[in-house]
Amino acid sequence: MSNVEFKDKFLCAICYLGSFIPLLAWFPLIWLVINNVRKVYVKEFVRYHCYQSILFNMIILFLPSLFRLLTDFLMNLLDLMVIFGNTIVLIKALQGFVLKVYFFAIPILSIYAVIWTFRGKYTYLPPISQAVNSLLR
Repeated sequence: MSNVEFKDKFLCAICYLGSFIPLLAWFPLIWLVINNVRKVYVKEFVRYHCYQSILFNMIILFLPSLFRLLTDFLMNLLDLMVIFGNTIVLIKALQGFVLKVYFFAIPILSIYAVIWTFRGKYTYLPPISQAVNSLLR
């Protein structure tokens, strides 16, 4: 059994709901700023999940746009050469498929993070968790 209080688990779980409710994406940042201004000590568990949810929500918003930008750039380059007409059609189809899989995986990752947070555990999302660990240590 973990020694983290239920209110901390609940507030950390709310932080991850920013992927479902965009207004809640600002909640962890505002919460950390208010506690910093009031000079309230924030537990490492809470700081970890706040930072991780902030980075997670930023990546959720950033990755699809970057992927579209790169694939559109690649399609424009290939469009200059007539031989790659079929390749452009394939890239468009793959782009749609990858984005559908991406938007299917995001709620699964959010639910994973919420469940582990309610259990009082640290969630591990590989690149994000490594960045958060380097921020906290």
